[in-house]
Amino acid sequence: MAKKKNNGRAQGTWVTKELLRSDAFRSLSSTHKDIWLFILTLRVFGKDAKGNNDYLQLQNRSNLKAPTVAIQDFFHGPAWGMSMPPYNADTIRKAIKRFLAVGFLSIIRQGGNGPGDQSVYQFEDKWKLWKIGDPPCFTKQGLIRGKGFCQPKSGVFFTTSARK
Repeated sequence: MAKKKNNGRAQGTWVTKELLRSDAFRSLSSTHKDIWLFILTLRVFGKDAKGNNDYLQLQNRSNLKAPTVAIQDFFHGPAWGMSMPPYNADTIRKAIKRFLAVGFLSIIRQGGNGPGDQSVYQFEDKWKLWKIGDPPCFTKQGLIRGKGFCQPKSGVFFTTSARK
């Protein structure tokens, strides 16, 4: 019998009381909280000298990818015993927009310019200071589709498979 990676312990994620008590978290809808808790499971932590997770070493702080399809797959009922259907793509996009607004995430690179072009986010700590009524910490710009051969000033050549 193969040895389990986690030494038989239940897998989970680490969430601070500070986060749970914050205005940013408490302002989220229950759907947004579900999605945020899933995104927290995407964190990759470093290891300490004994090989255990070191929760102070967030290795993908500036390289978080949370594609809509991955979020939908996680919430897809049969695999996890969930009877509810997965969240639709628009709900997930609204949740990401909310995470930017309350300071959980910022956007490093905006995707959406063709198949496989996904956004890259960064975990932020602005949520610690954000209060209800404050303006958004971060916003996501609307998409500007390139016409012709490239996105203006990007230097990126668009092939026919990259255009919609």
